[in-house]
Amino acid sequence: MNQQYVKAVEMLCLELGLEVPKDINEITSIKVGEQECHITEHPAGRLLMFSSLSEITQENAQIFLEVSMFSQEEKKPMVGLDPESNHAILWNQQPLVQAERHTLYQQLELLSQYYDQIQSKLALSRPENSDVQDIKPGNFNPNLFLV
Repeated sequence: MNQQYVKAVEMLCLELGLEVPKDINEITSIKVGEQECHITEHPAGRLLMFSSLSEITQENAQIFLEVSMFSQEEKKPMVGLDPESNHAILWNQQPLVQAERHTLYQQLELLSQYYDQIQSKLALSRPENSDVQDIKPGNFNPNLFLV
């Protein structure tokens, strides 16, 4: 396993105040509130963070596609499709050689913020919530992390 990846996971755990796992696997999972974030090296030399969203339907496809608009942000989350489950996958990445405590935290924070925004939009788009107007996205809270 790439030592830069192992070091990145260790740094992120320390930044979040979590105990560093004794064995770091190819995929490490961190729970941020209700969101499960998976971390791995993919492709080689890139640190990938990703979370599964809901199944893509005609009703929610626009919400997912709006996330993937052009941006110059290095760590901006994008949405892809898992062809096996038909679920949207929210992901972002950065070069492992540039991964430091603050950039790892920033990458996870961005993924979490976008996840919360998408979940809020999905909740508002449901027919039973069409008259609800005051749903606010959750805030990134490092106290909610679990490894």
